[in-house]
Amino acid sequence: MRRKLTGIRSWKGAWQAYVQVNGRSYSKSFPLSTSLQTMRDWRDDQRQKFGRIAPANGSFAADIAAYLKRVEAMPTFKQRAAHLELWAEALGRDRSRASITAADIDAIMQQWLTTPSRPTKGRPSGPDGIAPGTVRKRRTSLRSFFAKLDGKQGTNPVRASSAPRDAKPEARGLDYGTIDRILGQMPESLTKRRVAVLVWTGLPPGILETVTPPDLNLTAGTVRVRPRRKGAGVEARTLPLLPQAKTAWAAFHRARAYGPFAIESANRSFKRACKKANVKGVHLYDLRHSFGALVYSVTRDLATVARFLLHANIATAARYAQSANQDVDREAAARIGARLEGEGLSLKPVPVRKLRKRKHLRKAS
Repeated sequence: MRRKLTGIRSWKGAWQAYVQVNGRSYSKSFPLSTSLQTMRDWRDDQRQKFGRIAPANGSFAADIAAYLKRVEAMPTFKQRAAHLELWAEALGRDRSRASITAADIDAIMQQWLTTPSRPTKGRPSGPDGIAPGTVRKRRTSLRSFFAKLDGKQGTNPVRASSAPRDAKPEARGLDYGTIDRILGQMPESLTKRRVAVLVWTGLPPGILETVTPPDLNLTAGTVRVRPRRKGAGVEARTLPLLPQAKTAWAAFHRARAYGPFAIESANRSFKRACKKANVKGVHLYDLRHSFGALVYSVTRDLATVARFLLHANIATAARYAQSANQDVDREAAARIGARLEGEGLSLKPVPVRKLRKRKHLRKAS
């Protein structure tokens, strides 16, 4: 029986040794004549080279480890740990946390904002750098770290740093005739059933993943959703369903489309359908904007929009009023233009004046 070689495999006519250290993979190809011990020694060298040494007492890295032990029950623990790991790499693991200044923190944030990154895991940044919203989240993690270890009244250099801001994004909504054309281009699949539910409920894809059969009551026309932790957080809610949403949920239920799914893959399928429908520049999340605009256009009540979209307050929901009013503005512009033309008030073209030399230039010539 052939013995399995851990971390060594046949690869493209040669041997390949591979090893994973601290979440990163390393590999190297060797000729077929290479001894087994040589490849094992190479793997040990990589562990020693890239392995993390226990942080020294009193260092920034040691304080991060102590902090993470105190917040292990935090729902967003993994994200918090990942953010602090990035700060440790950027600021230096071996320094004391007392030596970190607001200027240090500002310099790192500016570097993140202006330098594109392509991590081994996760999505790459934009061409201009990491988004301001992402940097703000990292800053919040570092601020919480100092507040936990030094107390709310203690010295916290993050407070003196400047949180990056970005322009308020435009609420991009699609009209439901366009959405219907896009759905018509999607082949029958679990993805299509999920997208149809997103169209008529405005739920975030991450919340849709958590819905289970007992949460859905088609007879009563309701769906119960789990608490939402994004932003200020929202408690669990039972939402009423539009008649169209009941139809979408019924097809979703028959297809057994419950459970986690690859959101990025669903977004790619949606964008392919958009391309076939000759619709450009939209994403799966724009369906949420479309639903919010629909609710506001009918109710004209931001509080209702906030409840349907699981927002903690109406300030966030106000973005969807902008999208809902786009149709009103377009119709108003058309009426104003027609009124001006009817009264003969259309603007006359500006005549092109001949260029004349000034007197002193004529004399000089």
